[in-house]
Amino acid sequence: MGLGVAKLLKAHDYRVLTVGLGRSEDTLTRIRSAAIESLPSDQELVVQSDYILSIVPPRDALATARRISEACQLPDTATQRAKIPDLEGLETRRKPYYFDLNAISPRLTREVGSLLSLPAKDQGDAEATLCHFIDGGIIGGPPSQDPETKAWKKPSIVISGSVDLPPSFHRLSEILNMKLVSPTIGSASTLKLSFAALTKGLTALSILSFSTAQKESVLPELLEHLQQYSPATASLTTKGITGMPPKAYRWVEEMRAIGEAFDTEGDWHGLGESVYGAFAEVYRTVAEDTILGEEKIGKRNRGKSAEDVSDILAKRSRRG
Repeated sequence: MGLGVAKLLKAHDYRVLTVGLGRSEDTLTRIRSAAIESLPSDQELVVQSDYILSIVPPRDALATARRISEACQLPDTATQRAKIPDLEGLETRRKPYYFDLNAISPRLTREVGSLLSLPAKDQGDAEATLCHFIDGGIIGGPPSQDPETKAWKKPSIVISGSVDLPPSFHRLSEILNMKLVSPTIGSASTLKLSFAALTKGLTALSILSFSTAQKESVLPELLEHLQQYSPATASLTTKGITGMPPKAYRWVEEMRAIGEAFDTEGDWHGLGESVYGAFAEVYRTVAEDTILGEEKIGKRNRGKSAEDVSDILAKRSRRG
């Protein structure tokens, strides 16, 4: 997703930066292939950036925000930022805008926001914060460009918060297909998780259903009946289960976030955690207890059909 967003921004002449230090070789290769600028430190990222988009596995969302918060508080960060002209030509450069676009619970979103909303030490105003914080979520697949028409297919990026966004944000929001859904921090995350509960929740149910049918040697009959009596369900489940393996590890924490959101925001008093905590265990099993967890996007070997996914899960093949 991060790579797709970066390519979309690059195609519209935005300067895209990231921190390459400590990243895997696969990630560094993707960075180089997309001509993304790799910086040596979080401080350098904060100094040079006007908009910071956090698009990481849910388990890393808080740590990422903490890194940016610490970089903002280094003694010379504000001084270095002040040397770079403001986008709108203001005398004093604006603070960075931090968009948390990860699939995390509203509670964790607010915790992330609190890290970025600490009073800035370089200003006497207690309301002056380290970063302007915006809650967000990405609904849909990564941005992709049609090689023939050059048209972009984009996900929906929903955001919430009450910060004052600069005029330059209008063009950025149009390119990224961003939509402000509420002034309340946590609302965008709730919308994202409510959507994922239906899509990735259905895939978790498909894993349970298909693997059980496979174990009893009736998977072909199940697929046949789905195609005949519920073709829309057949399409959604088979597409979901074959696209899932490389992403399963990311969805473990997302399922837990959904359960927490349903219980705290939706007042389901533990039912959310019960259902989606179980779905988290389904994805953990896929990611950690089977060879499907070794799959990488763009380098697929196994699990490219519903039958293969179901067979692997029915047998619970172990890595190695």
